[in-house]
Amino acid sequence: MPFAIKRPDATLYRSWTFVVVLGVLLAVLALIDRGDPAAADGSTGCQLEVTTDELNVRAGPAEQAELLGTLAEGTLVDGTPTVTDGFRELEDGRYVSDIYLTPVPGTDCS
Repeated sequence: MPFAIKRPDATLYRSWTFVVVLGVLLAVLALIDRGDPAAADGSTGCQLEVTTDELNVRAGPAEQAELLGTLAEGTLVDGTPTVTDGFRELEDGRYVSDIYLTPVPGTDCS
């Protein structure tokens, strides 16, 4: 006897359980697909690519400045032309070591 899949009863889709389960599923998908807020969108005209395994992001242009996070190799970020003591300022006011960044062709980072 072959296995038969029963068609769900229409009342299933009208229940609060279905609404709650669907809501939780959509919330989880939104969290997974929220994207990287630091990702480059080209808004500054200067896009840079990270060229090291892991690049520290700091609150100021110094090794002693607070560590805010890291960027992975290949990540594109929006930067500014401002380089202070070897640290490039990013669009959001954070800083990274400029020697580990390469300007994306066609952008102006000078």
